Amino acid sequence: MFAIFAVLIGVVVAIQSRINGQLSVDLNNGLAAALISFLTGWALLFILVFAFKRERAGLFLIIKAVKTKELAFWEVSGGILGGCFVAVQSITVPQIGVALFTICAVAGQTVSSLFVDKIGITPSGKQEITTPRIIGAIATLIAVLIAVYPDLTNSEFKVLPLIMVLTVGIFASVQQGLNGRVNAIATRPLATAWLNFATGAVIVVVALSINLVLGAKIDPLPHNFWVYTGGTLGLIFVAVSAYIIKHLGVLNFVILNIAGQLVGAVVIDWIAPAKAGSLNGYLIFGTAMTIASIAVSRIFEARKTKS
Repeated sequence: MFAIFAVLIGVVVAIQSRINGQLSVDLNNGLAAALISFLTGWALLFILVFAFKRERAGLFLIIKAVKTKELAFWEVSGGILGGCFVAVQSITVPQIGVALFTICAVAGQTVSSLFVDKIGITPSGKQEITTPRIIGAIATLIAVLIAVYPDLTNSEFKVLPLIMVLTVGIFASVQQGLNGRVNAIATRPLATAWLNFATGAVIVVVALSINLVLGAKIDPLPHNFWVYTGGTLGLIFVAVSAYIIKHLGVLNFVILNIAGQLVGAVVIDWIAPAKAGSLNGYLIFGTAMTIASIAVSRIFEARKTKS
């Protein structure tokens, strides 16, 4: 069941990416689009958290845990890492292209998730780096490479942006582990998501302020309502992932989530392609390969557990 949730919220991420991408184009500023996404999601979370007693109690439990040092500051920094990911995405995609960004981000996520699980940041405890897990991580990276291969011709190799993307890819898997840790205290995913959005928005505000000082502009707000729904989808992702991460571990979650994103991309490009040729054999094959690698790795892990 938790694996299905991980795949489904991967589909949600794919939809959110399309929505935020369109908002970024409309505003002619990726950081402004990211800030709107954060603020709309946080506003909805503010209503949900403070309207319900259990959600408020979960948030107060997080605050109490920080005050009593049950949670260290770095353990509640998941939202900051998420804000850094969005900021770097907005800065680097125009420089290196979506394809290279995707590959580097996935590489950072999959490799670091092996070590995040080994260290035992999540409530699920430590998980050894086994051969099936390594194969699953490598297969996922290869599958994503195949899926985005046609767009690599539009990419440009630049060392500093690539290093930045790899770094925030590592941040992404650490963020998932930390969110699981915080949610173990709060026991309320919406409270965990509230903290993520609040701290992440601060980072995006700083990045956008620097962006505007350097001469960037923001076009008028679009009138299409649907482009403002990315924040709502984001809060669904953060809340659900914080809840299920303890049951899956970071690596399994990341791989399943990436599979969901690829499935979502196939469906979206089939129903409403952003451009001609969006849906192609590379994307379909990469998606199928990801699903197959998940199935094989889970079979091997199940056999090892029985033995």
